[in-house]
Amino acid sequence: MWVLGFYRLYISFCIALAVYLFVSKSFWILLTSIVAARTAWYGIERQIIRLQINRDFASHLYAFKQQLGPYGIRLANKAETDWRIKKSLSEVFTANTRKLRKNVEQLQMMDTLFKAGMRPDQDACQLHDCKLTFGKSRLERLEKN
Repeated sequence: MWVLGFYRLYISFCIALAVYLFVSKSFWILLTSIVAARTAWYGIERQIIRLQINRDFASHLYAFKQQLGPYGIRLANKAETDWRIKKSLSEVFTANTRKLRKNVEQLQMMDTLFKAGMRPDQDACQLHDCKLTFGKSRLERLEKN
């Protein structure tokens, strides 16, 4: 099944073969179309992920602010201007329950390391604590329903 993980490569080869057969029978056109197909796929995939993160962020922002009070409000305001924080918060804002469960487990493991003395700087620590608190509460709410 690992062979199916290369679907982007196979699709770009198919596009390049179609360009080679129907447009021009040049090796350089074939190579250029492979690179162009991969670049276009990357750009489209990146935009879809960005839209998904923004949608999830907007849908869970109010609950995040309400639950975590001033800390949540501060992080949410910071996330609106800083993409890295928004992407980090999207780990617990995800609509996929399986991903949320996995992310909360990973956050709990990191929390164990932080309690052992491997704490990062204050902002990253606060972000981690807020993500863990909100993620746990979301899981509890989802399991109740």
